Parts: sequence; C-alpha cells; structure tokens
Amino acid sequence: MQQINLYLPEFQPNREPLRAVHMLWGSLVLIALLVAASIASSNSNKTLSTQVENQRVQLDQLKRQLDELNKSQPQANVAALDAEILGLMNDLVRRERLVGIVSNTNLGNSNGFSGQLRAMARQSLETISLEAFSLSRGGNYAELMGKTLASDQVPLYVQRLRTETSFSKVAFGVLHVAPSEQHSGLFEFSLAEQMADDESKETPKTAVQILLELNGQARGKR
Repeated sequence: MQQINLYLPEFQPNREPLRAVHMLWGSLVLIALLVAASIASSNSNKTLSTQVENQRVQLDQLKRQLDELNKSQPQANVAALDAEILGLMNDLVRRERLVGIVSNTNLGNSNGFSGQLRAMARQSLETISLEAFSLSRGGNYAELMGKTLASDQVPLYVQRLRTETSFSKVAFGVLHVAPSEQHSGLFEFSLAEQMADDESKETPKTAVQILLELNGQARGKR
C-alpha cells in the first residue's frame, strides 16, 4: 500500500483565485464590451443630434411662417371699428323710423307735394345741402335740416322758397345754426319746432325732429 504525502507542494491544490492568463482574458473581454458600448452610445448620440437638428429646422420654418401670417394680417383698430358700427346702427335706426313715419302718418294733403318738391329743387342753392325735410299739416308746415357754407344762406333759401306759390303760406320751424363738429368750415342748420317732453308723447314727431333727437343722443355718447 502506497502512501502519499499531501503536504508536499506539488501535491497541494492550487488555491490562487485567478491566474494571470484568466485575468488577461477577462481584461480583454471587458475592454471589448466597453468599446462596443462606446460605439453604440456614439451612434445613439449621433441619431439624437440629427433628430434635434431636424426639429430645430422645422421650428425655425414654423416661426417664419407665423411671422409672415402676422405681417399679412391687417392691423385693425378695434375702437374705430366699434365707432363705425355704432354709427351705422344709428343710421339704420333713423332710416327705419323715417320709413315708419312715411308709411303710417296721414299727410293730410290730397293734392300731393310734387309742387313743393319741384319748388325746393328750383330754388336750391349750391351753398346749402339738405339732409332731411318734412312737410306736415297738409303741406302748410315745413321743417328743414342740413349743412351750409354760411349761416346767412339759410334765410336766403327760405326767402326764395316763399316766392313760390306752393310755399307762399307755408310756415317754417325755428332756425338754429351752429358750426359743424365734424366738418371744418361748415355749419349745421335746422328749421324745426322744439317740442317739449309732454308734447312729444301726444304729437307725432317729424322726420327732422327725429334726426335731431338721434344726433343729440349720438353726441351725448361720445
């Protein structure tokens, strides 16, 4: 029977944790993994950089398009538009009330007013622009409203009308002349009866009186 002495160095087990060759291969594998990870990360960074650059270019294009749209839009003055709308609405109200007067009021003249209208056209002056007139009480009462270059032209126009047969017995309203607030060098005039508050509820208003009232309301809102 043969006996072996295990305490001899050549018979003792190798208790080294890693040999040099193993460490070498492990280092090579680790280096290979790091290189592969670095290459993958670099490719990913390049892809992300390309996407970011493309998105930046698209954003710049959208900004330029937005600037062009803003420049092409008209610069609207909201306050001026509101004032224009208010003026148009007031004009519409005046026209509707005038239509109501013409449609529903009994003029009391079976002969018509064509003679008086022709007389107003014959005696017209270039210095006077009529904006409204009314003939009531069977044509025996007239009211005028408009603009003139000089205040003395209104009495002259009335005097010329009285030379016509159709206006020889016609009464006119009270004359009122004032400088125009909207047009420099012009005067606004009216020949109309000033109605009291208690009378306005019973007596129908003429077209000139309605326009004067609406114009006064419009000035009060400014």
